[in-house]
Amino acid sequence: MTKAEFLSIASNYYEELEALKELPNFYDYEKNLVDIWQKFGNEFIENHLNDGSFTEDRRKKKLLRSLEKSLS
Repeated sequence: MTKAEFLSIASNYYEELEALKELPNFYDYEKNLVDIWQKFGNEFIENHLNDGSFTEDRRKKKLLRSLEKSLS
């Protein structure tokens, strides 16, 4: 995932985050913030996992060895 792709996903949630300022109390603010972050996290994970940088074996959680070497 590139920085531009990440910023694109984040920009989709900007208006929702700004709308939180209009909520009357902190409880509603916190509840809605958690909901927004969960949606954002789900979208981020889906896009990040679909970029092909992980192994084909769904049971493994490790990066490909070639990618691990390039990161270190």
